[in-house]
Amino acid sequence: MPETLESLLWCAALATWLMLLFRIMAEYLKPLSKRFGHLLELAFRPRAK
Repeated sequence: MPETLESLLWCAALATWLMLLFRIMAEYLKPLSKRFGHLLELAFRPRAK
């Protein structure tokens, strides 16, 4: 039983760290994503003559 509890705690700790990591990555990548989307919009905008 203690081995099962220890494994469960390790999994919970790993899940917590992964959630924090992905949250931080998402915050840093959001501005980059907006810039990239804007560049794609400019590149593929129909040209009006």
